[in-house]
Amino acid sequence: MTTPIVPFKGTGIFELYADYRDVVARMQANCIDYKEEVWEHTYCADPPWTIITVGNNADIQLFFAKDKLWKIVFQNDFKGSLPNGINLDTLIDEAQKIDPTLKFNDDDEIYESSEGYWIEDNLDTRKLWSISIFIPVVERDEFYEYKW
Repeated sequence: MTTPIVPFKGTGIFELYADYRDVVARMQANCIDYKEEVWEHTYCADPPWTIITVGNNADIQLFFAKDKLWKIVFQNDFKGSLPNGINLDTLIDEAQKIDPTLKFNDDDEIYESSEGYWIEDNLDTRKLWSISIFIPVVERDEFYEYKW
């Protein structure tokens, strides 16, 4: 799949904050195959997350909480890129040169950008393994109030 990745906004027909039913209706109208699963949070009071996987190789994952799209993960065969040109063919060292705000988060083992995205790299190839975008509130405590 190829489409621009826009932090805090979305990509193609997938817009952050979109309603679950609207996203599913758009996928069905565009004949997009998908798989769905629900992640229960047995260790906390968070509502379950519905995860929709798009593409034969799980190219896009859509994360919903309380029926709102809050996170999109791009991986595998996805060919889109961020506004700064970073994509899944980018080496982590190159990504850090393009975006000097990328900082490694030891707890989550990801690189976080102040530009509104997270990236993970493959330790063997040094290529990016995934790019994640999300709603702006995800990095604040109010995210867990689920009132967005």
